[in-house]
Amino acid sequence: MGVFRVRVQIFALDKPDRREDLEVVVDTGAARTVVPRPVAERLGIRAESRQSFRMVNGQTISRELAWIGLSLDGDSVHTRAIVGDVGDTPALGALTLEELALEVDSTRSRLRPSEQLLLLAA
Repeated sequence: MGVFRVRVQIFALDKPDRREDLEVVVDTGAARTVVPRPVAERLGIRAESRQSFRMVNGQTISRELAWIGLSLDGDSVHTRAIVGDVGDTPALGALTLEELALEVDSTRSRLRPSEQLLLLAA
């Protein structure tokens, strides 16, 4: 699958009317969405914890996490995102795609609605 980008809006949960447009890479190999630190700071998004991540080259890095609001094509979710450092690529991660009920159409390099499954106890 080739790399492709989508345009999203990021907002602080306590200020949903104040938004910033952001072009992000769709990255199904990453669990979490990455938001650039300057965007988070302009919107008043505050980190609440840190987490370690292993990079593909084996290196371990630590990044801050924050709850953000994210809108794509009129649908909005609250998602826990990585507050990126300099050099980190803004990305839409797999967990956020799942929260938006979207999946990657790899033949067309676009997002499409995913089939949602519900397991009910018998």
